[in-house]
Amino acid sequence: MALGKIQTQIVGALQDAGRLTEEQRRLSAENPEELTGEQLDKLLLEEYHITPFQLQVAQSKAFNLPTYNVARSRIHPGTFERIPQEFCEEHLVFPVGDVGELLLLVVANAFDLTLAAKIQEMTVKQIVRMLGRASAIREKFKKDQNQPTDFADVVSAIGMEFGGEGDGGKDELTDEESGSIIDLANRILEDAYFAGTSAIHIEPWEVEVIVRYRIDGVCQEKLRLPGKVGPALIARLKIMCNLDIVERRMPQDGRIVFKQYTRKGLDVDLRVSTAPLNHGEGVVMSILDKQKSTLPMNALGV
Repeated sequence: MALGKIQTQIVGALQDAGRLTEEQRRLSAENPEELTGEQLDKLLLEEYHITPFQLQVAQSKAFNLPTYNVARSRIHPGTFERIPQEFCEEHLVFPVGDVGELLLLVVANAFDLTLAAKIQEMTVKQIVRMLGRASAIREKFKKDQNQPTDFADVVSAIGMEFGGEGDGGKDELTDEESGSIIDLANRILEDAYFAGTSAIHIEPWEVEVIVRYRIDGVCQEKLRLPGKVGPALIARLKIMCNLDIVERRMPQDGRIVFKQYTRKGLDVDLRVSTAPLNHGEGVVMSILDKQKSTLPMNALGV
């Protein structure tokens, strides 16, 4: 029995890429049984020794869907806000994020069009499908990536550096170059990004500095630091966005291109605003993830 249109295109794409011979393509097309999408995948993977990646590329061309590597995504508190995790595990789908009325969804089985319609009904969002490997999606669910970042080591180092008696005095402005302060600033920004934070608030109190994350419109306290750390941490953030670290009495606005400061390859920008408060200078940073806010060309219908 002849293969369906999409199945024929998958087999043709593999032949064009030199992964199947003409004889293998003919045998696939002349299979006496009508093959489902899963059965064709099994035939190609087990009998013709096509790799999962080669099959994914061929399916991407046949379905005109962009591919997506879910290993590059992190599970955060907002990942399964619209689609329950149990549902995602059962149907091997992974929500990447949403942009306006669009929900970006990685699927393992591109043949199942009814699943996208069901999710669209659940979320009241237009579904933009992307193609991912089933094994990668399963592995993503096995890993517990929703554990909070451990700040214990950097806080301990800061405690040793700033824990002495005295009020810090006039030398505070030089502390932004210390390794522990640089590590603390980077770790706060990375942890906030992976937690799905939209904004970071750093507010000095009388004896402490409070770090809060705004997630889904709600401010959540994340970290308490010694009061002496505040000026050095704020100064470090101001250096990262080229602001005047000496000026503390006037509000300032800047922008951090975080990609040049992190080793994790995060293409993230932050809009930074500083302002004088009762007990020192405070900072609010809004996070812009350029990877999630930019749709692939296929998703735009171009």
